[in-house]
Amino acid sequence: MGRKLFQCLLVAVLGLLVSPVGRAQSTTATVLGTVTDKTGAIVAGAKVTARNTETNLSRTVAANDQGEYRIEFLPVGSYELEVSGAGFKKAVVRGIVLQVTAEARANVQLEVGDIAESVSVSSEIPLVNTSTPELGRTIENAEIVNLPLVNRNVYALLDITPGVQRNDNSIVLGYPEQRTQINGGTDGGAGSVNYYLDGGSNMAGLRNTGNATPNPDAVEEFRVQTNSYNAEYGRFAGGVINVLTKSGTNQFHGSLFEFWRNNAINAHDWNNPADSP
Repeated sequence: MGRKLFQCLLVAVLGLLVSPVGRAQSTTATVLGTVTDKTGAIVAGAKVTARNTETNLSRTVAANDQGEYRIEFLPVGSYELEVSGAGFKKAVVRGIVLQVTAEARANVQLEVGDIAESVSVSSEIPLVNTSTPELGRTIENAEIVNLPLVNRNVYALLDITPGVQRNDNSIVLGYPEQRTQINGGTDGGAGSVNYYLDGGSNMAGLRNTGNATPNPDAVEEFRVQTNSYNAEYGRFAGGVINVLTKSGTNQFHGSLFEFWRNNAINAHDWNNPADSP
């Protein structure tokens, strides 16, 4: 009994240690790249700092012997990189936008000179992600705000993701149920897609379908991963839908909306007796 109890406690402790990492990875982003000089030679040990321009959160790492750096677990948002090395001017890279679960590559070239001098450059992050094999699409906040949403449900925007074949939201047994079919995934009366909200599972326990999301004003963005996603996402292989809500910034902000919809503003067929006044 004593040995079994010890094994159970060990498993529980390991679960507590591992779980926060999985949650953090599904709500944050990564920036990585290589630091070189103008000739293409690597700059080992360069100091790289990523700073969130909205909250001033910053993280600093040192490039390795191959001039490579990697900064993980960064909250999504707009960033600038500050890169410095002995014998080189400081480089400031602006306009880096990190999206949920994405890896953004930002290679930096340093110019020879006094470290007190600085050179500002614009970000040139490749449009094609060459860091991971995953396929997917991030629905950004501008799309959530500007595109029409049926019943103010952000899941309505799943249809603009390549590979999404079915997108249904209905009331089953008194609660909302989201069903999504991706790339020919099966639908045997239960879900085959993983749903996350801020890193936690957002799935119904009865049929493993998706629960409702917060209203669009509270959602920052969400990502739909359709193929070759990370092994951290277990359970179902049909796809991953990861919704991220907004976080605070150094600026006061808020929103106000009015939502009203009934049959009085629907189109009518006056030749149909049922639609006649």
